[in-house]
Amino acid sequence: MQPALQKEWLGRVRDHMAARSTDMAETVTRIDIARYTDPQRLAAEQALLRRTPVFVSFASKLSKPGDYVTHDLLGLPILVLRDMDGVLRAFLNVCRHRGAKLVWDKGGCGKRAFTCPYHAWSYDLRGTLRGIPHEAGFAGLDKTQHNLVRLAVTEAFGLVFVQPDSALPDYDFTGFLSGIRDDLEGFGLGDHILHDEREIGINCNWKVVVEGGLETYHVQHAHKRTIAPMFADNVAVADRLDPHMRLYFTKRNAAELVAGTAQGTIRDYGNPLYYIFPNLIILVQPDHATAMAVLPKGTDTCIVHGGALVPPVTEKGPAGTAKADAHWDRNVKIFWDALDEDFQMGQAIQAGFRSGANSHITFGRFEQGCAWFHDSLDARLK
Repeated sequence: MQPALQKEWLGRVRDHMAARSTDMAETVTRIDIARYTDPQRLAAEQALLRRTPVFVSFASKLSKPGDYVTHDLLGLPILVLRDMDGVLRAFLNVCRHRGAKLVWDKGGCGKRAFTCPYHAWSYDLRGTLRGIPHEAGFAGLDKTQHNLVRLAVTEAFGLVFVQPDSALPDYDFTGFLSGIRDDLEGFGLGDHILHDEREIGINCNWKVVVEGGLETYHVQHAHKRTIAPMFADNVAVADRLDPHMRLYFTKRNAAELVAGTAQGTIRDYGNPLYYIFPNLIILVQPDHATAMAVLPKGTDTCIVHGGALVPPVTEKGPAGTAKADAHWDRNVKIFWDALDEDFQMGQAIQAGFRSGANSHITFGRFEQGCAWFHDSLDARLK
């Protein structure tokens, strides 16, 4: 985050702490519950995700030539790899012979080629078709037209993003990430290493989970057993960067800003949170960050894929050593424990949707992040 923005945010937080206020929209927002239960709406949202850049992996899993990961959470088989020249590449994970899934495991290292388990067609790390057993049986086949289908891919702030639409193999991510990239790169996450990656199935609509990350109104009540003691009650800063947004969840020690005794930085007095459209939330903490993507499976089921980005070396030692891992285990457990409370609440909310008790829900003026999320989503579904 740029120094000028840090100064502005801390000034806004100071004023809110002094006035016991928070950033607010002009009006409340009402949302029709049908958007959480309608199969046609779900299909439109899934189609949107398949044509919008999405987070698929952590960059540290693809740090060396021959490293690869697969991603199936969009209902679309994707293969991402680092080729022998160090170039990051992404493809549809589909053999061009008879359409079999090419790579079946979640990922690995040391690969120089991939061979289809069905008929053993093989491809190098550039996606080029290299081998066809009994090739005489395919006389006249143009092998250049049977390379793996390429997808646009980029890495930024320790994460890997893919444009799943194969019609856009040269997609430019610059515009998509504008307004977000500079902020997040300022936190130095590019060299950070994955810790404690998880995939969790939840019985609620994916939007309910996203909404839980975009407001602080619930923290003192839903998280009283975990993070509530650390945070000020409903004090936040919110900036819309349509379709993205950035928020700041203020900690109790931000009272130092009012008292004039503050010596810390933006990471000491709260957690900057970045929502990257359509389904990614990045939470910046004092010495690490976490990333969480939410992927729809059904109207009332979704999968959360996430993990922590930790520095390669700290005073606890290099990441991956016992002392450092114990430190990160303790810290990241707090994140996952708080999220589990959100997930349990989300499942109860979904049951409430099915009950017919309400036709709409209401976002308060300080829940504007949730309203912005729906507004950006609606605009791109039209």
